[in-house]
Amino acid sequence: MENNEKAKVAEDVQAAKATTAEKLEAFKAEASQHLNDAAAQLDELKDKLVAQAQELGKDIDIDGIKAKATLHFEAAKASTAENLASLQAQAETAFAAASAKADELSDVAEDKFDEMKAEAAVQLEAAQVKLDELKAEAALQIEVAKEKAKGVWHSLFGE
Repeated sequence: MENNEKAKVAEDVQAAKATTAEKLEAFKAEASQHLNDAAAQLDELKDKLVAQAQELGKDIDIDGIKAKATLHFEAAKASTAENLASLQAQAETAFAAASAKADELSDVAEDKFDEMKAEAAVQLEAAQVKLDELKAEAALQIEVAKEKAKGVWHSLFGE
C-alpha cells in the first residue's frame, strides 16, 4: 500500500511539474506576444509622429524629429525587451529550482513521505506564485513602455 502511495505522490509531483512547465511556456508566449504588440504600437506611434510632422510644414526639421522619435521608440522597445527577457529568465530559474527541489523531495520521500509531499507541493506552489508575479511585472513593464512612448508623443506634439 505504501508503495502505491509513493508512486501516486511521484505521479502527482510529475503532473504538477508538467503543469507548471506548461504555465511557464504559456507565460513566455504571452509575454512575447505583449512585447510584439507593444513594439507594433510604438512603431505605429512613430509613423504617426513622422506623418504629422510632415503635415505641419517644411520649416520643421522632419529628419531630426524622425531620428529623435526613432531613438526614443527604439530605446523604449529595447528596454521593454530587456525587462521581459530578465523576467523570463527569472521565471525559468524559479521553475528549474522548484522542479529540482520537487525531484529531490520525491526521491527522499522514503522516510518522510508526508512531509516531503507537502514540501514538494509548497515548492511548486511557490513557483506558480512567482510565475504569476513575473507575469504581472511583465504586463506592468509593457504598460510603462507604452506610457513612455505616449509621453514622447505628447512632448513633441502636445496632443
